[in-house]
Amino acid sequence: MIDLLLTIFSATFFVTVIRTTTPLLFATLGGLISDLSGALNVALEGMMLIAALTAVIVSVYAPWYVAVPAGMLAGAALGALMGLFHLRFKADIILVGFAVNILAAGGTVFLLSMATGGDKGTSINLQSKALPAIDFPLEHIPAIGPFLDSFLSGHSVLSWLAGLSVVAIWYFLYRTPPGLWLRGVGEYPAAPEAAGIAVNKVRYWSLIASGALAGLGGVQLAMFNYIGFTRDMTAGRGFIALGAVLLGARHPVGALLAALLFGVFEALSIVMPNLFNWIPGEIIQSIPFLVTLIALILFSYRAQQAMKARAMRAADR
Repeated sequence: MIDLLLTIFSATFFVTVIRTTTPLLFATLGGLISDLSGALNVALEGMMLIAALTAVIVSVYAPWYVAVPAGMLAGAALGALMGLFHLRFKADIILVGFAVNILAAGGTVFLLSMATGGDKGTSINLQSKALPAIDFPLEHIPAIGPFLDSFLSGHSVLSWLAGLSVVAIWYFLYRTPPGLWLRGVGEYPAAPEAAGIAVNKVRYWSLIASGALAGLGGVQLAMFNYIGFTRDMTAGRGFIALGAVLLGARHPVGALLAALLFGVFEALSIVMPNLFNWIPGEIIQSIPFLVTLIALILFSYRAQQAMKARAMRAADR
């Protein structure tokens, strides 16, 4: 137990938490944007997977700063595809999302085999590039310099971008008219429609933005957390992100805290096998998913209590 506590409160564990949280946070923010618009995006998993493979393949032939937007555009394209089928052809958004996930699971294997000359498991034969880590010259600061450097240096450019995205999305949603329109479309679409706002257009662009953010999560996975692509490497992170949206009370700051919570448990599933080798690895790896189930149960309970409270206030009137 002492070894576990020493590991948890170390700079190495903090860096691991940030690394595992970053793709979850991007996917959670993407799910938040689409959910607030009234178009639940259950295809976050597939979007991350397609974006990860796209970034890896592009990085073989281009610099990392070209591969990142390429992965982002791949996720955005899937969001546009979802918007087309859901809003134009009136298909159910949940079914469209599952179709995208199935397409991504099989399509990435097919594309990977074409890119690697037959390898359907990993991109080990491709010389893909990695995202750069940002290091700060903090070790020269007296007393606290080495301490700050061990915690703040070594994170990818996308980890810093993820933190800035939380602030930017909060500002967009609660301080700008388009953000108000988006939230209004999700809460009561008849009102913004009566005001002349194109409801379907708002939802269409929210799905594109959702896909782009999920795509950045996939890029982080394939170009920093792991260097290269592995079949089904997202491993359910897109579905965990949906749970984080609900646990975070559909708010950007709540999404950040929920993603951090899941990132901590994923980091624990990485370090615990080295400390407790008598625990089966399958149990440790299931920790993030168990936390997701518990979070959904708590959210459901909280939502039911809120509904009862509103009903009681309405009855008192």
